Amino acid sequence: MSYPIEALLRPAYELRAAPVSLAGAALVVNWPHVFLMSPDLAQAAAATLVAHAAWRTWQGVKVIRYRRNLRRLKRYSVAPHAIPHSNKKLFLGMGFRWDQRHTQRLRDAHLPQHRRYTEHGCMYDAARRLELQVEHGSFHWLSRITRCDTWCNPLRPLPSVGGGPAIHGVELSESQIWMNVDDRVGHTLVLGTTRVGKTRLAELLIAQDIRRGEVVIVGCTTRPPTGGYPPGTVIWNPWIGQPYPQPGF
Repeated sequence: MSYPIEALLRPAYELRAAPVSLAGAALVVNWPHVFLMSPDLAQAAAATLVAHAAWRTWQGVKVIRYRRNLRRLKRYSVAPHAIPHSNKKLFLGMGFRWDQRHTQRLRDAHLPQHRRYTEHGCMYDAARRLELQVEHGSFHWLSRITRCDTWCNPLRPLPSVGGGPAIHGVELSESQIWMNVDDRVGHTLVLGTTRVGKTRLAELLIAQDIRRGEVVIVGCTTRPPTGGYPPGTVIWNPWIGQPYPQPGF
């Protein structure tokens, strides 16, 4: 049955039911006569119990992954030459379509009783304090261990990309986000505070425009009193394959 209201911020009770089903499967296979079953019927019952254990284990792992995801800020990076491109679509990055489920999940994550699922523990805070204490001492090498960005380091700091982990963590499955090139016929206004990704978005779109062979003009918002293009303007000419000098300078 599919419930309209989720309850993912809780202990993974499903992992308690899975061993019980496995134990029942073992009992049925080894002592079928106790349950008044024939060997064939016992094997079918055991297979059903094993399937139930696998299903409940998958559900429990999903709950644990979701709780972990609320405290993690996954790093996503792509080299300029590896940016996906298409003549009909624009690649915007990785993400997911926000709906009512994510609104509910984010609200639940910010409730006071769920702080333990969204905030890092005392060991994480102790690792950050240790890094400051040993930064200029003989044991400065300890900070390299605690800051090692690898999956096997539970104390690694969040990547310095800004943003709240819970906003991204309310969805486990992310996919590539594309938009139609025809949707760019109008003007586009991108607003945001510092370090939210405005420049990265521009770089992503510009790189794809260049690879499609389009003329690209990039400039700042300040226009010089002498006219012409603003300082720092770069014009990409696809016919010569490189930037050329701006007129008026």
